[in-house]
Order: sequence, then C-alpha cells, then structure tokens
Amino acid sequence: MAMAAARLSRRTQTDPLAYFTPTQPQLDFLSHTSRIRLARSGNQIGKTTMGLVDLIYRALGSHPYQLVRAAPIEAWILCQSWESSLSIQGKLWELLPKDSLALDTEYIAGRGFRGKTPVVRLRNGSVIRVRTVAQGSLALAGSTIDVCLIDEPCPEEIYNEVIPRVFARNGVVMITLTPVGADLKWLKALVEAGIVTDMHFPLTPENTRPIGAREPRKTQAQIDELANQLLPQERAQRLDGEWEGEWAEDRVFRAFDPARHVKDEAPVGEVLIGVGIDHGTEAGAQVAILSAVLRDGGDGHPRIWVLDQVQSDGMTTPEQDAEAILGMLKRAGLRWENVDRWVGDRRVFGRKNGSLKSNAMLMTAMERRMNLPTGSLPFRIQTAWKPKGSVYSAYRLMQACMLQGGFMVHPRCKGLIDDLLKFDGREASEHKHAIDALRYGAVELVSRRLYNPTAIRLG
Repeated sequence: MAMAAARLSRRTQTDPLAYFTPTQPQLDFLSHTSRIRLARSGNQIGKTTMGLVDLIYRALGSHPYQLVRAAPIEAWILCQSWESSLSIQGKLWELLPKDSLALDTEYIAGRGFRGKTPVVRLRNGSVIRVRTVAQGSLALAGSTIDVCLIDEPCPEEIYNEVIPRVFARNGVVMITLTPVGADLKWLKALVEAGIVTDMHFPLTPENTRPIGAREPRKTQAQIDELANQLLPQERAQRLDGEWEGEWAEDRVFRAFDPARHVKDEAPVGEVLIGVGIDHGTEAGAQVAILSAVLRDGGDGHPRIWVLDQVQSDGMTTPEQDAEAILGMLKRAGLRWENVDRWVGDRRVFGRKNGSLKSNAMLMTAMERRMNLPTGSLPFRIQTAWKPKGSVYSAYRLMQACMLQGGFMVHPRCKGLIDDLLKFDGREASEHKHAIDALRYGAVELVSRRLYNPTAIRLG
C-alpha cells in the first residue's frame, strides 16, 4: 500500500495534468473557443489555475477540450509585479509535466525560473515567458506571440499592445482576474461590445467542486468566514467577481467591538513603536496616533496596540503640534529614541484659513522644541506610502487583527474609538483622519520592510 502511494505521488508530480480534475467553471473556460476570453471571478475560485492549464495544453500542442495549433508556440504570461509572478511561477511549475521540459529549464523554489526574464522551454520547442506589467508596453513591442495569459487587471495600454502581437499569428488572449485595484471601464466596454467573451464565476461551494467529487474545495462556512474578513464595499468584487463594489451604508470596521477591543492594556515584551500623523487644517483633522506592534503574535498574525492619540482643530501651529506629540510619548513612558518609524501624510494647505501643515514644518518645530540646531533632528518623519490598493489593504489588515483578537485601543483614545465605530469608508468622512494616522503608523510597521527596526521592551 505504501509503495503504491509513493508511486502515485511520483506520477502526480511528474505529470500533474494527468490528474487534474477541473471544476465546472474551469471546464467551461477550458472548452471555450473564443479568441479573447475573460474569466471574471471572486477570490479563491481557481481562475489563475484555469488560465495556466489552458496555456500549458497549448504549449504542449495537445488540448483535451478543443483543437489547438501544433507545437512549437510562443506563449507569454503577464503578471502584475515580480512578487505576484513568483506565486504564478510556482503554480506553473506544479502544473507542468516534468518530462516535457527541455534540459535547460530550471526552477528554484521562491526564486522562479532561471533567466533575467523567466523562461520555460519545452522539448517540443515551445517557449513560455513570464513578464510583468511593470515592464511597460515597450517590453512587448516587436514581439509576436501565439498565446498570452494576462493574470489580474492590467492597464489598457498593455492590452492594446498585446492584441496585435497575438493576432498577427491568429492566436489567443486569456484574462483571469478579480476586478479590484484598477479602473476596468475600458475592459467592461469591450465586453459589452462583444469583443471580449466574459465568463463570470461567483465564489460558491458548487463553483469550487471538482467535477465528479462529492465535496467542494470551499464550503459555505469557509466562504462566510472570508466574507467576514472583507470590507463591506469590496465583497461584491472579491466574492462574486462583480465589476464594481456595491456601496454599503455600513461602517467599515464591523468587527470593532469596544467591549472587546477597548482596554487599558499595554503590551508586554519586545514591540515596535510607530507614530502616524495625519495633517489637517480643519476641525479635528490634525491627528497623531502612537501605537505598538508585534509583527507575529505567535500564531502568524500581527498584534496592534493603540497607546495614545492627540487631535487638534488644525488651526494649531507646528510648534503646538510638536509639543502635543512629544507629550503623548511622555505619557506612555517613551522618548523619541524609542520610536521605530515616524510617518506623516503629504502636506496640506487650508484654502479657508491659509494654514499649511507638512512633515518638514513639524520636524523643524520639533528641533526648536528639543533645542536642537536646524537640520539636526536625529530622526525623519517619512511621507506616507500610498500605492494603489494600499488603503483597502490596510483596512483589511486592521479588520483581521480585530477578528483575531489582536487589536487593542486605550480608553483615552476616545476620538479614534468613535471613528472606528462610525467610519463608512468615504474619502470625505470626518471620521477618516484618525484612521489614516493609525494606518500610517501601525500598518506600515506590519507591512513594510524598508527600514531596520529596533524593538523595545515594554511592561
């Protein structure tokens, strides 16, 4: 029995496609003969897998669900970034029949396929190249390819560059995505015009059940658990693959419960300290949050403690703001030397009152407050990092910490507590300032690796 299981395991690793059983959405996608197909679905439904399997069949020159061009062919996979490409390269390696690979094809776990531009060569002469959207449309110029798989949303100019390169050989374009993090009006217009075939697969237990299997890969309870961790405004996209999120007249942080999360409880042990500052010139808009972070609480999840908060009407001077922030540190028994990362918003100008707030002005004020020569402040207030999608990503992290019991707010942070209970996600919300300050300070400590923190011991 053990020897038979070992033989089956070896065969599965050598030729994974021989043991691949699609779900109904995957079978529908693999069987469709449209030259431009879009698999639009929620998360965790297997959309990337269906695209990779189709691409591999075409590279092999033999497809079990439709007629394809004979090998060899040139196939490309376009990913969002190098980081996302590593995940896709790992999935590609798992699916590839190993005895079909040329001898010079090498895969290194965590690093991808060998080559400046990762490349997979098959014995039949077919080539699969992995490229990123970040390389730009110029990286595609001059190329002619038979098959292109675009994984996750890409800019319109990339799509417009791909189409003539593929159609020059009467080839196929596949797009697999969950419609979040990008403006996809252009793609939706192509679908409505009948140019792109739209295959829409919501995340349901039935859509994750392999054909012939009794049980789905995702139960309704697991889907409900995922839904609880998502923001109300993005559930329609991330669960059902809808083009746009449905605006929810609901607070973002539904998991926040004052009875559970508001405690006079300081962390004990080595933690990272962050100060996040949201600059503002109107009532309640100038906010600084002091937080402590444990990147891994022992269960793989971070812990966030909000230790204190200072908030003003925005009409304060930089010197008053500096004094309030340094006073906040003192109340917590900390000094500026204990802060691992200072993060402030971009500068703001008050059109009504003519006031200006910025990180540079606050640093100068701190030098005066600490009796230091100009330009000698021993730390720097970094400008908040705001890549596309970072806001909702931060909200999801905070919500996950709340659900996992890893989020505590000191009772004196009354403004933040009120904001967490009332913030509905709108950009113009009066409850957004303190949450932005928390995002800048605490979430960047969890997610960024661009600095060398020095953990301190509290308690």
